[in-house]
Amino acid sequence: MYCPIHLALEETIHHWFLEDNMQLQNIYIGASSSVSIQETFDNPQWLESLKPLTTEPMKVVAPDYKKFLDPTATRRMSKVLKNSLLTARQAMEQQGITELDAVITATAWGCQEDTTKFLDSFESMGEELLSPTSFIQSTHNTIGGLIAMSVKCNGYNNTISHDFMSFETSLLDAVLLMKENKQAMNCYVGGIDELIDFSAGIFTKAQCFNEIYPVAEAATCFIVHNNEAQKKSAKLTNITLTQSLDQTILDLIKQNKPDLILSSSDIPSDLPVFDYRTLCGEFSTAAAFGLYLAAELLTKKAPVAFGISGALKKIAIINVYPEGRCSYLELEGC
Repeated sequence: MYCPIHLALEETIHHWFLEDNMQLQNIYIGASSSVSIQETFDNPQWLESLKPLTTEPMKVVAPDYKKFLDPTATRRMSKVLKNSLLTARQAMEQQGITELDAVITATAWGCQEDTTKFLDSFESMGEELLSPTSFIQSTHNTIGGLIAMSVKCNGYNNTISHDFMSFETSLLDAVLLMKENKQAMNCYVGGIDELIDFSAGIFTKAQCFNEIYPVAEAATCFIVHNNEAQKKSAKLTNITLTQSLDQTILDLIKQNKPDLILSSSDIPSDLPVFDYRTLCGEFSTAAAFGLYLAAELLTKKAPVAFGISGALKKIAIINVYPEGRCSYLELEGC
């Protein structure tokens, strides 16, 4: 069961969007980057070489870290920290910026490798002579802090750990921040989750996720901004959260008529639907990969596997989560 504070927050945010007809204005996805179980990182042609999912838990295709990161500076960083830093720097480079106004991170699982290391040493060392490194790097907000320090961002920094809704809530946070400040801003928004063998075993045995997809991991980030003069790969036109796949979502589909719906659920619509989790697997911030895929499809020709001919102008990402809660994200081409 979700905390009443979270539900009240979502109702408040949803009311704010209702007042604005749930339509966003001048909110853009500038650049994006992803390390996933597909060969997405630093590979513009990754859509043409998709690999099938297995039935076993899947780890990311690890980049050559030494090629992009200083080995000395990152020698004590876990995989999730390296992937997060790597994607953040690439997105900023693609966007042509060197500074960020805000760092907003979504992670449901946090830094599992470092958390496990700390707990193991906590037990084996009898709670004495513990190395602080694993503890310092084990908290959920380590990721956002690392990115902020690496680019000397002293501005807004927030980590959202809200289970399946973590990424959508972080995206909302960025939009609300720009609306509140009423000025041009560059916001890092990332959806990051790490999978280790220990947690993969727990997730599998406890059947925490839909068995249709393997449990997986990814680090995906976006530069979200409201500056007309900057690079724009897609326009974020709608974010809606509801307690179920209700009439609100169905009305949005009917009214906005996206060219494609990315969803892993049965959507009562005659519009084309593609299950994006068949590419990324299942994890709590998979919605970030869905948004990344949508942004890629709006700027590139969709492969034959997607069953789509012609250019895409509008894509909706719809997620229906275990307790029935639903999110609707919408992107338009620029």
